[in-house]
Order: sequence, then C-alpha cells, then structure tokens
Amino acid sequence: MKQKKITHFTLKLLTVLILMLISFVVLRHNASWYQDTIGEVTSSKQVSSKVLQDQYGNKVTQHHQKVTVKILNTKDKDKTVSFINSYDDAQAITQPLRQHDQIFLARSEKAWGLKNFKRDSFWIPILILVMGFLIISMGKAGGFMVASLAINIMLFIGAIYLNMVTKEANIFWIFILFSILASTLTLIFVMGIKNRLTWTVLLTVATSTTAAMLIGLLVFKVTNGKGLHFELMSFITQLPQPMFLSMTLVGVLGAVMDEATDMIATLFSLERDHPEIGIKDLLVTGRHVGQEIFGALSNTLFLIFIAEQIPMAILYLRNGNNWGFTYTMNLSLGMVQTLISAIGIVLTVPAGIFWVWILHKWQQKKLEAKV
Repeated sequence: MKQKKITHFTLKLLTVLILMLISFVVLRHNASWYQDTIGEVTSSKQVSSKVLQDQYGNKVTQHHQKVTVKILNTKDKDKTVSFINSYDDAQAITQPLRQHDQIFLARSEKAWGLKNFKRDSFWIPILILVMGFLIISMGKAGGFMVASLAINIMLFIGAIYLNMVTKEANIFWIFILFSILASTLTLIFVMGIKNRLTWTVLLTVATSTTAAMLIGLLVFKVTNGKGLHFELMSFITQLPQPMFLSMTLVGVLGAVMDEATDMIATLFSLERDHPEIGIKDLLVTGRHVGQEIFGALSNTLFLIFIAEQIPMAILYLRNGNNWGFTYTMNLSLGMVQTLISAIGIVLTVPAGIFWVWILHKWQQKKLEAKV
C-alpha cells in the first residue's frame, strides 16, 4: 500500500514536470500569437561603462551594450536588427540583455529598441509548478482552491473590463460587487455550500468589512479628507478617491477573510470535538483566538506595506527630501489603508463571535424542534 502511494505521488509529480516542459517549449515558440514585434537576442557585447553622480552625491555605474536581435514575428520576421541597450547597476528600470532573451521591440523613425521583456515562458511554468504541488499536497481541497483562484482572477478581469466599457462608472461600486462575488465563491469552493462554517465566515467577513469601510468613510467625511493626497496616487486615469477606496476594500477583504476563517474554523472544531461545550465557553475561546490572531495579522499587513514602499522612500530620501515630505508623497495613503485594514481585523473578533452565537442558537432551536 505504501509503495502504491509513492508510485501514485511520483506519477503526479512527473505529470506536473511534463506540463511545465511542454508549456516552456510552446511559449518559447509562440511569437506568432502576438501582434507586437518580438525578437530573440542572438548576441550582446559590452561597449562602454561610466560612473554617473548627481547633486546629492548618489553614484551609479551606467553600462552600454550592443545587442543583435532576430525578429520572430510580424512582417519583419527573420530580419536581424542591432541597437544599443543602456542599463545601470541598480536595474530598477533598465536591465541588461543576454543571449537567448526574448523581448518586445519598439521601433522609432530610425532605429529599433527594447520595449519590454517577454517573460511568459518562465512565469507560466512556475505557476504550473506551484499549482501542481498545491493539488498534489492538498488533493481535492487543493483542486477547489486552484479553481476558486481562477474564478477570482476572471472576476477581477471582468471588473476591470466593466469599468473600462462603462461610461462614468464608479469603480468603487464595481469592486463592491467583485468583493461580494469573490468572497462568496471562494468560501463555497473551499468549504462547501452546505457547510455552516461557510456561511458563518461569510457573514463575519461581510459585517466586519462593511463596518471598517463605513468607519473609514465617516472619518474622511468628518475631516473633509485633510492630509489625504489622492492626487499623488500613481498612474491614475480617473477619479482617485473611488480608486483608493476600491484598493482599500480589496485589502480589508483579504485580511478579514484570513482572520475570520482561522478563528471560526477553530470554534467549529472545538464545538465538534466537545459537543457539551456551553455557548459562554465558546465565545470566550473565540475572543482569545481572535486576540492572538489580529495582533500578528496587523503587524504582517504593516510589514507588507512597508516592504512595498521601501524602494520609493529611499529614492526620495537619497534625493534631498525630508521625512515629512517622503511620508506625504509615499507613505500616507498606504498607512491609511493599513489602519482601515487593522480596524477590520479588530472588528472581525466581535463580528465572528456574534455570528457564531446567532447560528449556534439557531442550530439548537432546529435540534429541539426535531426532538
């Protein structure tokens, strides 16, 4: 029996590796699928390097390399072009090109140049590997988890598309609909539609997320948004405040769902293992579990936010800006999002306890009615 399990595991792992190899080969030869010009680097040679220094004493070495590229698609297929690629040691925006790299090309009036890297032949095999291990290790539950992830991605793309095609659409309302569908379908796929745990978590998530967002909106209204510079958000092509609220909503939803699932799953497990447990003991346990979770989760959210902002904050500070200006330009909106998420995390504890109590009483009445 043990040997059979090992063989079955090996077969599944081999299937994943074969799928990775097939996807890599296909995606290395799929240039014809794209309308943009794609080329493969056939050679690259370093031609010069120099050290640059700005007025604040920041130094960086800039390199220039001559690159030869063979075009793989469009009317210029099989044509060979050359251009100079410039990059620096920081590689924050520009990167060096190496032989066999596949790239998107841009053409000006006189010359070709690098537009972007073609990375699908690397990240899709890695995605297959991650999803494969998830399904192998978790079985049916892993399959449902992957399916829910795929559905959430399609819902997200649908929300963005709906915002693009709907004139004068308020993206915040679109993402409210997205959040309802995403959270409901995720919990149903992972826990099951007939599971009382699913609906308890869903009610808890809806309650705490709504309360956190309403508190945030109330504070914005009372303070008239003072100190919040929505115009500093990057790459905004529509009203920045609804966009900010949409980003905050998705962040709160993720944090709240994580905590609610852990806390309520623990309570249901306790109730299943100890049917004689009273509602008072159940609620006290829920409070203790929630208190242990939300401290660590709040700090995790803060650290994720700080990690995301480190590069830009250092860039501002290294270019002569003080901490106050750096905070205003880079950190203030993210800090507000973190605070609203933290409020949602704190509210999840009483909201979860409330719905566990309500559904516990409802379950007891059902059992009494049957008797």
